[in-house]
Amino acid sequence: MDYKQAIPEFSLKTSVLESNEQPLLAEQPDGSFSFKNKGTNYIAEMQQKDFLPVHGLTINLPVGGTQTGALMQKAGQSYYFLTNVLVDAPSRVHRWSDQLGLIWDVSLSGLQRNSVKELALLDAFIKEKNNLTITLGLLNNTFKKGGVFVIKNGEWGELKERLTHLVYDGGTDYSQISSSLLNANEYLFFTDGFSGFGNVAVSLTKPVYTISSSLRADFSNLKYISSKTGGQFIDLNVLSAESAFQKMAKDEMQFIGIQNNPGISELYPALPVRVSGYLSIAGLAASGSENLVLQFGYGKEVTLERIIKLNAASQATGAIDVSKIWAQKKLSDMDVNYAQNKDKISELGKQFGLVTRNTSLLVLESVADYVRYRVEPPAELRDAYNREMKGRSKYKEERKEGLMKEAIVMAAELKIWWNTVFKPEKFFPRPDKKPVAYNASPSTPISSSSPVSRERYAEVTAVNADESMSRKVMSRQMLSESVVVYGAQANKLGVVLTGLAVNRTVAENPVIIVPEFKSDKEYMKKINGSVEEAYQQYLSVRKEYQTTPSFYLDISNWFQQHKDADKALMILSNLTELDLENAEIYKTLTYKLRETGKVQAELFTSRKVLEWRPMDPQSYRDYALALADCGHYQQAVDTLYTVLNQSYSLDNADRDEGIEEIVLMEINNLINLHRTKLSTGKIDKKVIFNFPVDVRVVMNWNKKDTDIDLWVTDPNGEKCFYSNNRTKAGGRISNDFTTGYGPEQFMIKKAIKGRYKIEVNYFGDSQLSISGPTTVMAEIYTNYGKVNQERKVIALQLSGEKKDGVFIGEFTF
Repeated sequence: MDYKQAIPEFSLKTSVLESNEQPLLAEQPDGSFSFKNKGTNYIAEMQQKDFLPVHGLTINLPVGGTQTGALMQKAGQSYYFLTNVLVDAPSRVHRWSDQLGLIWDVSLSGLQRNSVKELALLDAFIKEKNNLTITLGLLNNTFKKGGVFVIKNGEWGELKERLTHLVYDGGTDYSQISSSLLNANEYLFFTDGFSGFGNVAVSLTKPVYTISSSLRADFSNLKYISSKTGGQFIDLNVLSAESAFQKMAKDEMQFIGIQNNPGISELYPALPVRVSGYLSIAGLAASGSENLVLQFGYGKEVTLERIIKLNAASQATGAIDVSKIWAQKKLSDMDVNYAQNKDKISELGKQFGLVTRNTSLLVLESVADYVRYRVEPPAELRDAYNREMKGRSKYKEERKEGLMKEAIVMAAELKIWWNTVFKPEKFFPRPDKKPVAYNASPSTPISSSSPVSRERYAEVTAVNADESMSRKVMSRQMLSESVVVYGAQANKLGVVLTGLAVNRTVAENPVIIVPEFKSDKEYMKKINGSVEEAYQQYLSVRKEYQTTPSFYLDISNWFQQHKDADKALMILSNLTELDLENAEIYKTLTYKLRETGKVQAELFTSRKVLEWRPMDPQSYRDYALALADCGHYQQAVDTLYTVLNQSYSLDNADRDEGIEEIVLMEINNLINLHRTKLSTGKIDKKVIFNFPVDVRVVMNWNKKDTDIDLWVTDPNGEKCFYSNNRTKAGGRISNDFTTGYGPEQFMIKKAIKGRYKIEVNYFGDSQLSISGPTTVMAEIYTNYGKVNQERKVIALQLSGEKKDGVFIGEFTF
């Protein structure tokens, strides 16, 4: 018997391994198949490419044909099982619905698709169907209805015209797709499979036909979406438009699942899979005797059932390791949704010693290699491997304990600082000042974004300041001031606008003032007029800067400053289309989303950074702050506490020494503001405290190879920075980070009256990257840890060294 007849699903995937048309396997007298070439590279390639797993160099499968058998292997109190069934059923003509949903991905990456081929496929489909109604949905960072098109006699000129003139802009968020907005019986989804600005899951339950013409696509995700909903995946890179339509026009028999049986679990394949011949199925049985009812059909309609009687007593595997076959099938299923299952895939592969997408390129030559990548070695290396892993476990425990010890020491240090009474007047005696009269009526309106000249601003605000505002701001940035007011009414605050000064003696709350940053790049000179005019100008210059992150940041800022938040967000979301899994870009995006208050998007982008860089404490901190912004306070506290208990490499531990001070303040801030909503029983009581402060400033940045310093100058003119980290007024700054992502933190328990200036000292980047210059984010808090706490976030991208300081903002007490 030829193995290609006995195991069709296997043979279809082995052609690439055969050379000179020589068969790969030879049938043995007992009915099994053995490799003719015993090279281990065959096994590795088969596993890597999702071929049917093997044990040693022999493949034994249950008998096929009209009979159905199984192999069973003991696994604790349960059993692994493997069965091989033959299903030979003809395809049938697909009956398309008269109500079709057309989802068209109009994100920036859509420019890379083959629109000619996509329209040709639509043309073939519509000419065949002839009469139908198509509802168009347009997807980027949002999902909008693009119109309803009633097509008669195959005439679809209006829809074609609409599709031909679409604008591709923004990131992609599959989670926005909604059947309530686009209700149909079937969907055609033209996309590349990437959802960089939102969850990759699609909530539709009706059949979705995913269609891709892009060379760079997430084919696994496209297959997952179509399989889960009962549709098909169409790859226009390998099929002509006509061939693609012919494939869509047929329904193939598929394995749908099993009849409900509590005794059967972890069955794979778990997703519907098309069947034309033999299909092997593996799973776990709760006992040695179970009835397995396999269900087959078209779409979600069951038309055929096959009963498999499992009996461990008569179906022993012998030398076959069914557990590994089961694990390989589970890996194949999880790999279809790789992004969400990446960690599970890695763990399962290591547990069963299987090659996965994560480990296929690893070089495993010694025990040290297996230990480094946590891949289970062959039997002859197992003892040495276990000894090494035991030693590494001990090391991890010591690192974890050491980090908590540092946090406890820091909590004690903060307590001493907070309880110290500082008397700056001994060093800086201040003459009495007459208050500046408020020379406008109480009803005078005060704008929160009116421009103020720097000269006039310095003139009217130097009431209690010993120095005027620094002119050394940014050589390549132009600034125009905007005033941000928190708390009480504006006429009760120390607000200065267009020559009007408020009497500071009646100020009830601090005033936070930040500059409105405007880029002086050449392309910005072409962006003007109304927001609609500016958007067309942006599109006209975009081609030249399409892969430049700074371009989208600058343009997004323009629209944000001109009060078009939707366009600002859409343009900003283009950052997710530039480079897949780029943590620096996603950190920048997280900072801007936090600044603009887009908290759900901030939660997504910060979670992606944590997935990609779990080795960095800053990844956990950014995600925790996003959780807090979304009101998930318990998760935020738990995630921050993870920073103190996580084990890091020695290099990272040295690089980020002192981060405990920042994290402790944030844990306790959440506890003190939301105590009734939190469970803190797992937190060491020695690191719980209540130390509210008048002022807290935190500086973050998105690149690890950057040296940035936070400077805060108080009303006495004393600058708090790395070489003067404790001021006479009681200000303190955290540890100086010369590598890594920071952050650096300034605090003062009781702020003296007057103006505080915030600057960042930037020494430049040590290397260039696609993400562009370093992006910094300043978080400015007043009354931190108190019920009237306020926060202002400023994010900006730097360019060139700024050793004289970049002005970030200021606040007045």
